[in-house]
Amino acid sequence: MTRQILPVPNPVTSYWLSEESPLANVCSTPHLPEKCDVAVIGAGMAGVLTAYHILKGTEKSGDRRGLDAEEDRDTKTEGNPSVLLLDARQLCSGATGRNGGHVKVQVNTLLNLPKSGGDGGRKRTQFQTYVSRVILEIKRTVEEESLDCEFELRRSFDVFTDADQASSIYEKYDTARMAGEEWTQNVSWISAVRAEQITSIRGAKGAFSVPAASFWPYKFVTSLLARMVSRWPHRLNVQMHTTVTSLNSSPSSNTLLTERGSITAAKVVLATNAHTAGLLPQFIDKIIPVRGMASHHRPEDLVHPHLSDTYNINFGPDKGVDYLNPRPDGGIVVGGGAWFFAQDVASWRNNVDDAHLFPPRIMAYWRQYMQERFLVGEQVEDLKRSYDRLVVTGNT
Repeated sequence: MTRQILPVPNPVTSYWLSEESPLANVCSTPHLPEKCDVAVIGAGMAGVLTAYHILKGTEKSGDRRGLDAEEDRDTKTEGNPSVLLLDARQLCSGATGRNGGHVKVQVNTLLNLPKSGGDGGRKRTQFQTYVSRVILEIKRTVEEESLDCEFELRRSFDVFTDADQASSIYEKYDTARMAGEEWTQNVSWISAVRAEQITSIRGAKGAFSVPAASFWPYKFVTSLLARMVSRWPHRLNVQMHTTVTSLNSSPSSNTLLTERGSITAAKVVLATNAHTAGLLPQFIDKIIPVRGMASHHRPEDLVHPHLSDTYNINFGPDKGVDYLNPRPDGGIVVGGGAWFFAQDVASWRNNVDDAHLFPPRIMAYWRQYMQERFLVGEQVEDLKRSYDRLVVTGNT
């Protein structure tokens, strides 16, 4: 067992977790069940959605939406598997509670997919199609379950501030477009002539506009789990603050050892992301934890309208990429700045420590971030004055 890869206690509180769910520390029963049909380890987006689809897809009595606990009581056993959802810490306190909150694929990522047998175009289209299906499935779940998680279908800008990089990536894209690669049909290029004006990013030398979705991951997970707990009270058992310390498997069953006791499960789903090798050592050097930075920037007042696009800003080959996800209240979640700590490999590679921030000299990257990246301040005031003059002239 490699305990050092298991989740650490007392993680830094993420912005996404700033509105704590009543289910944050839920334990459905005071004691762990001795056995279950399916154990899902990890209560983030992957784990909760896995449990949701197992429960929903195996419901013999049809769609149980709207049934209260008493109605569900009569249909709880016949052929319907029981699910145990476990997490070492609070609900959704891992990667789902610390990511960018938007779904997209960068053009740069598509164009750099490994080629084999000349089928690069097909792979790019397949990847983009997969991401599009993820977006639509999230949308379907949000609407079907009436989840309040600020979901929006949006566009996203892949912005390049290095002229050579912008030219190189555009040439690759144009070659793919001329070859008729299907993925290019929902992507458009913005040249250097209008890149700053359209994206509002200082020094933009070009940008792609691509499809994306934006939402509040924590609220998606917690509100969906609330529906599940209400709908399947006898088939779903949720246990937070229950660290699985080892997993012993055989062809007939699996034994999960925790500090609160052991559980026997017919099947196990590991939705453990960076911590997978802590339970399955064969995944060491295959699933590698990577630590990064994210920040939340809040305006003094509500912004009307909020930025309608998400962003990836490419700062050139020697630096890297930041991601930006504007929120409806005018705030913005920003992650990146990896080049400031890239040389200190131990601080980020194979590192699951989310209980500490990077040193202050690195965190200083986020100061004045919006003012330095976006065309704001004096230029906006000049624009307002121009509109005022236009209105006065019109009324005259």
